[in-house]
Order: sequence, then C-alpha cells, then structure tokens
Amino acid sequence: MRFLGIPLVLLLLAGCAPQLGVSDNQRREWGLQPIISGFAPDRGEGGQYKLRERVFFSFTLSQPGYVTLVTMDSDGTTVVLERNVQLPAGRHTFPLATDRNAQGQATYLVVPPLGPSRFRLLYSNIPATNRELFRGKLSNEDFNRHTQAYLSEAPVRDVAETWMEAVQ
Repeated sequence: MRFLGIPLVLLLLAGCAPQLGVSDNQRREWGLQPIISGFAPDRGEGGQYKLRERVFFSFTLSQPGYVTLVTMDSDGTTVVLERNVQLPAGRHTFPLATDRNAQGQATYLVVPPLGPSRFRLLYSNIPATNRELFRGKLSNEDFNRHTQAYLSEAPVRDVAETWMEAVQ
C-alpha cells in the first residue's frame, strides 16, 4: 500500500506545475521553427525564488532576430518584460548586462503573487508591431491567441516557455 501512495503524491505534485509549452500541433499551426534553445531561469525550470530575489533567464538563438519576453503569473496577470530586443545568434541572458537602471544593471525581481509563473520567449526575424497584446489578466487560451497574433507577421518565428515559482 505504501508504494501506491508515492505515485499518487507525485501525480498531485505534478498537477501543481503550470501546463507549459506549445504543443506540436500549435508549433505546426503557428509555423514555428527551432530557433530558441535552452530557455530557463538561472535556477533551472521550476526553480524556487523568494520574494524580492533576482532572477535571470538564459537562452540560445540559432540565428539573429528579435525577442520578446512575456510572463504570466498564477493569477493570469500578463506583463511584457522585454519587447523587440534585437540580438545576434548565440547565448544570451535577460536582463542584458547592458541594461542599466539608477542602481546599476537592471534586474527582474520576484514579486507577488506566490506560486508558479510562466515565461514565454517569442522570436521573430522582424520586429513585431502589435503593442496592444499581453496586457491584463489572460486565460491560457488568450495567452496562446496573443502569442499567435504577436508573431503572425514574421516569416520566421519561434516560441519557448519555462517557469519558476515564487515562494516566501
């Protein structure tokens, strides 16, 4: 009986993780190409961060282009962290070392609500023009619709997704 309890606990824990990524069907439907790889927070996918801690996101691009970083909190609140950042092919970390604020390098700080947050990195070979997307609280379906609309004008596009968890 003890062995039956372990898989049940693992199943329950897996249910707490956000449903990530873009399905193979969506990849085909959206015309995505494999440009982005290795997209993850500095503590790895699903890493835990306390409130007010800094978080960095690393990724690799196989060709130059424009990237946008969007987050969706557990309550559906969506925020664009970076928009149309032109980058060469290669390894990158957001925020960029060249991003500055009054205290030095810009940082992403973990803020409420507690729980898992999704991060979606959008790649296009041309700058995206629709700035009205990814505002407010969105459902998963709306998040996908906004992603598709945001990338719709680009002949070459990709999407990568990861997550982290805000804890006390």
